[in-house]
This record gives sequence, structure tokens and C-alpha cells, in this order.
Amino acid sequence: SGLGLTIAKMLTDLMGGEMTVSSRTGQGTLFRIRLFLPELQGARTAAPAAVRAGYAGPRRRLLVVDNEEVDRTLLARRLQALGFEVLQAGSGTAALGLLKEQAVDAILMDLAMPGIDGWETIRRIRAEELSDAPVAIVSANAFEKGVDNDVGIPAEDFILKPVRRSELLDWLGRVLALQWIDVPQRAAGPTAFVASAPSLPMVLPSPERLRGLQEMIDLGYYRGIVKQLDEIAANDPGSAPFVHHMRQLAQQFQLDAMTGVIRKAQDAA
Repeated sequence: SGLGLTIAKMLTDLMGGEMTVSSRTGQGTLFRIRLFLPELQGARTAAPAAVRAGYAGPRRRLLVVDNEEVDRTLLARRLQALGFEVLQAGSGTAALGLLKEQAVDAILMDLAMPGIDGWETIRRIRAEELSDAPVAIVSANAFEKGVDNDVGIPAEDFILKPVRRSELLDWLGRVLALQWIDVPQRAAGPTAFVASAPSLPMVLPSPERLRGLQEMIDLGYYRGIVKQLDEIAANDPGSAPFVHHMRQLAQQFQLDAMTGVIRKAQDAA
């Protein structure tokens, strides 16, 4: 249907680039994308940054509102691992009910939900004075970011899906004035998790399927990762230990560790 091409054109325009096309009957079609990006100067290898592993002070309670259970649960697990208490709501109506019973320090709100959408949910939260906690919009709809709205959500309080850990934590640190507890990159990087891989050599899926899995890992697209692992499990039964270990890492959103497992296994093959 050409939907993917339309999305590519929109994303290119959003980044200030341009897409052109040339086509000849019987020979094929060529699409060109040009992006204007800053040039890196000097050394390209930076020292590993510290990883935020928690925060100091009293425990903070967050509310995650999203009708997609996979997205909601994944986000909640990532936040719980940092020490947050996380409440979950699968709809705007459920969120309103929770806020009538419990106070929260911050709210992460999806937009596209059945019943009342995210915008209407925020309106009712404010109108009924259920909470004055800061709200971040967490949505895949990039076109809503920066658009004027009647609930006072600025562009800097809009987080795009798939959620980047650093962007989410930057927002929480800013609105909650958190003092993060950092650990060295090595302690939380691939090595720490690869060490827990099965000691026996793992049977790898085909190179094509590994490439497809790595593409989803690079995108940080959780549902895409799960789909790729499901396909590997169905088509390569001998890769069951590999799939099981990768599922465990995916559930913890240890994407760097997943890449490390793939590279280590390939080097040993």
C-alpha cells in the first residue's frame, strides 16, 4: 500500500531533510534521502558514561497510563528496577479511579486510548483536582509534540515511543529534582549480563534471523524483538536455549546485553 514510504517521507521532513525519487519503466525506482547532520570533530570515542541505577531520598510513586499492556508493563518494570513504586492503569477511566485513592509524584500518560483519550484524562484530573503531579505525554504520535494544547503540556514534557531510557530519566530527574545514583558503565553493560548466559554453546538461528533480531534491538522496539524471537523459536527449535536467554534479557530491556550475546556467540562459532 506504500504506507511505509509515506511514514519515511514524514520522518525525513520532521528532521529537516528531503526525499527524492527517480524511476524508469522496466529498470526500477530509486529513492534518495538527504539529512543535514552536524559533523563530529576530533576523537570519536568517548569515555563510557555512568549509568543511573537508582536515586537517593524517599521512594517516589509514579502512575503509568497506557492501554497497551506490553508497553505499560515494560515501562513499569524499567522504573521499578530503579526503585520507583509504579501504579498502572489501562485506560483513562482507570487512571481517574486510582488517583481518587492514591497520590502520585508523576504521571506518564499515553494519548490514544479507548474511551477517554489522554488529553481528556488530563483535563479531568485537573478539573476534579485529583492530582497536581507533573505529567509527561508518552506517545508514538510525533505530530502531537509541540502542538498547542489546553492542558499546558509543553514540548519538553512529551516523550516519543519507543521510549529512550535516558530521555525518560532526564524528565523524571528534572520534574522530581532527583539525585541519581550512578554506577560505571562496565558494571551495567553487556559483560555483566552475558556472564549469566548458559555455559554450554548455544545453537544460533540463521544469520538472516539474527540480522532481523539485531535490527529490532537497535531500534529498541520491544514488540518487534518479541516477534523475532517467536519466529526463531518456531523455525529453529534447536535454538531454544538462545531464545530463552534472549527473552530474559528483553524483559529487563537489556538491549546492550542482547547485542553482546549475539556478538559473543558469533565470535565463538
